[in-house]
Amino acid sequence: MKLYVKNFSSYRDDLEQVDLKKELKSVYRLDTRRQDRFIYLGVYGAQLLKQKCDIEVDDELYVTSGIGNADIVQKTNTYMFEENQPLKLFDFINLLGNTTSYYIAKSLGVRGKNIFQISDNFTYLNSLIGIYASLKNSGKNAIICSIDLVNNPSEVTKRVLGVSKDIRVVSAVNYQKLSLKSDDALAEIEFDLKSFSHNQIKDRLEDAILIQRDEMQEPYFETIVSYKLNEAIKNRDDRVIIESFQNRYRILKLKILK
Repeated sequence: MKLYVKNFSSYRDDLEQVDLKKELKSVYRLDTRRQDRFIYLGVYGAQLLKQKCDIEVDDELYVTSGIGNADIVQKTNTYMFEENQPLKLFDFINLLGNTTSYYIAKSLGVRGKNIFQISDNFTYLNSLIGIYASLKNSGKNAIICSIDLVNNPSEVTKRVLGVSKDIRVVSAVNYQKLSLKSDDALAEIEFDLKSFSHNQIKDRLEDAILIQRDEMQEPYFETIVSYKLNEAIKNRDDRVIIESFQNRYRILKLKILK
C-alpha cells in the first residue's frame, strides 16, 4: 500500500514552548471556549498544516492518539470520585474523542469523513491502512492528525503507555496531508499489514529508524512514528522506520520525491 504526502506539520512541547490557547486566539482568531489542552494541541497542529498546503472542504480527517484525552479523564475522576462533584456538561462532551475531531475539522473548514480512532498498538500505522482503504473507495484526499498529550503528573501517561519511569514523555502533534495521487507530493510512504519477528527483521535494523518504547534514547510519545516521518521529509532523507511492540515489528518505507 502506498500513499503520497502532500505536506506536513509538527509541534513538540519539548522543542518549542507555545501558549496554545493564547496562540489560537491571538494569531489564528479562533474561539477557544469550552475546549481543553488536548483539543488546543490538535487544533494548533491543524493550523500549522493549513499554512503550508491547500485544504479542500471534502478532505477526510483522521485523528489518532496513544491514549486520547487522558487529561480530561483524570480531571473528571478527581472531582466526581474524590471530591463528589457532579460531571460538568462540557467536560462530558470533551471526554468524547469525536469532540476533538469536530473542533479540528471546524478550524480547517473540512466537512468530509471525520474519524477518531485509537489502537492499543501501532496506532499510526493502523490509521494509515484505514485511510488507504477509504481513499481507494472515495477517491478523495485525507488529513491525518497524530496527537499525544502528557498528563500532569507524567507518571500517569507512563503507566498507561507501559513505559519505564526512566523514559521521558512529551506532548506532540503531527499532521500529514495524504493522497493516492503523486502529483506535487513531497514523499511516498509504503506500508502493509505484515508484522515480523526480531529474527526476520534484524538484518534491516542497522540502517532503519527503530521505535522501541523502553529503549528510546530520546523523549517518547505513542505516535512518534508520525514525527519521525515528518522529520525525515523535512531533511529530505529516504528512510525505513520500524516500530516495535511486544517483540513484533512493522515497517514503513519513506521515499523523498521533491
